[in-house]
Amino acid sequence: MLEKDRIKIDEFTSEIEKLARVSKEERFKDLRIKHVINHYYLPLILSEKEKIDYIKHVIKIKSEIDFIEKLERFLEKKKESISADWWLFSKIDEYFDEIFIPYYDPESNKIRKFRPDFIFWFSKGNEYFTVFVDPKGIKHIEFQHKVDWFRRFFEDDEKPKTFTYAGFKIKVFLFLFTEDVNKLPEGYKKYWFDNIEPIFNITNCKSMQS
Repeated sequence: MLEKDRIKIDEFTSEIEKLARVSKEERFKDLRIKHVINHYYLPLILSEKEKIDYIKHVIKIKSEIDFIEKLERFLEKKKESISADWWLFSKIDEYFDEIFIPYYDPESNKIRKFRPDFIFWFSKGNEYFTVFVDPKGIKHIEFQHKVDWFRRFFEDDEKPKTFTYAGFKIKVFLFLFTEDVNKLPEGYKKYWFDNIEPIFNITNCKSMQS
């Protein structure tokens, strides 16, 4: 399959499809092919190297891989406690998905696109919850501008706006992940979390009520 470190794409695809059918996780070259329950596209492909150029659409950033591993551990222990009629999540693919939140970057004096790494969908009764998750960490200082513009679009008086469509009440949330929420400025702490559970508590949150 490997010839001078090059992979024939049809053979590579065939191998991934085989691995996806038979086990929770397999390894191939520098990649891990994983099944994570309720991921919209199966399987997930994770890279052990950040600089990988022979295949696109791979999760290769350490913070994203760490998030997936934390999510797996949570689901192994608490999957049955999730209070939703159904839920799904997906990695937002920068090559395919036109999903972003516009924000103003004062340093460059430009409108930029904030593309969170993951999106979750929860449905409970006639309520629908969309949750953006970005696990890049507080060292990315632009997060303040991104949060400010998220508030403009999806909040009123620091509470989620309610959008209605086809009989559903829809609310949108943003979760930013870090190793230690205590390092954050007070006005932004509610958007930051260092564990997975708050994502899955969103359908029970009192602030969700209209």
